[in-house]
Amino acid sequence: MGTSTIKAALAEVGYGQEITILGVAQVLSFGLRKGNIVDIESTSKSIENCLNDLERLTGVEILHALIGFSGISISAINNHAVIAVGNPTYEISQDDKERVLKSACNLALPPDKTIVQTVERQYMIDGYDGVKDPTGMVGSRLEVEVVIITAATAAIQNLHRSVQRINLHIDRAIYNPLLAAEAVLLPTEKEMGVVLVDIGGGTTEITFFEMGSIVTTAVLPVGGEYLTKDLAIVLRTSMEEAARIKEKDGIVCRDMLENDNPIRVRNLQGKDSKEVSQQFVADILTARIIEISEMIYSELKQFDCLERIPAGIVLTGGEAQLPGIVEVLEEYINIPVRLGLPENIMGIPVDFNRPQNAAVLGGLICASRKMDISYQEKEGFSGLINKLLNWFRDLFS
Repeated sequence: MGTSTIKAALAEVGYGQEITILGVAQVLSFGLRKGNIVDIESTSKSIENCLNDLERLTGVEILHALIGFSGISISAINNHAVIAVGNPTYEISQDDKERVLKSACNLALPPDKTIVQTVERQYMIDGYDGVKDPTGMVGSRLEVEVVIITAATAAIQNLHRSVQRINLHIDRAIYNPLLAAEAVLLPTEKEMGVVLVDIGGGTTEITFFEMGSIVTTAVLPVGGEYLTKDLAIVLRTSMEEAARIKEKDGIVCRDMLENDNPIRVRNLQGKDSKEVSQQFVADILTARIIEISEMIYSELKQFDCLERIPAGIVLTGGEAQLPGIVEVLEEYINIPVRLGLPENIMGIPVDFNRPQNAAVLGGLICASRKMDISYQEKEGFSGLINKLLNWFRDLFS
């Protein structure tokens, strides 16, 4: 769910966890501002329209969904907890794991904030770190490090009410950059240290990963709409016309301009038009991208991670496709930047392999990991033979 668009994807998951994309739908988003819901009715209608398009496209009725969310109220808290293992044999049980996680999530939050997601960074057993799942291991002291994602209570309640109106059940709600990371980041990058920058319509999410997991995150209240609005003001045109110009002729780095082509711009009423140079449009967009780069750099200093990201910055989201944005960001922050495409899904169609689809396709990866996939044997001669073999095996066992 984004400020400018709402996307939905449906996939078929095979027995070996292979993901086959069946369809992706996208509609304009109404009722959201800077990632937050400001009109429940409009948001519900947008979600419903998107799911209806996906159902028509795939022929599958959709009743449950994993939902990706963001918003300027998002914040991350790092916390740590320790317990004594309850089992006399010192074998760590699922109950021990749940107890230490519950202790780590025991925070004193203001009433207007709520925990929406807890990410387990690592477990430590008797001082040994780097454990991903302690269940079944032996030790007397169990510790956990977690990152707790919090949001405004009202924002989460409005999210649930929006989907309840269309009788959609939320299986899980996950912070958008964690979904995008599944689709665009390499395990090596997340282990070494990398920053994912997701520039959407209304917000820009900056997320630092290290040792294979999220460390911290921040949400800036600026995105593609900031660029579009500035173009509309300077060119004295509508937001729709400014968006068209940005998508068709927009370029961030003027050095990439081969020819200074004239661009025809319709006025606010859409009747008269005038011509402006492509270089003029590039100057407007470049100024705003430099401002966003300054904000990103400031957040990275707050994270204290500028010396801890050997894998550099991965840029994704709808605005990441603007020609020259990677080069401007790299030059300003002086850190290697690459474009983040959702290439972690095998056999992805070319039409879907775009930065703006990173979060929705990453959602398919996350959802598939939580599925209980049962194998159903095919009917026919081979199925009959397998049944007979199983019958004889049971008879003589």
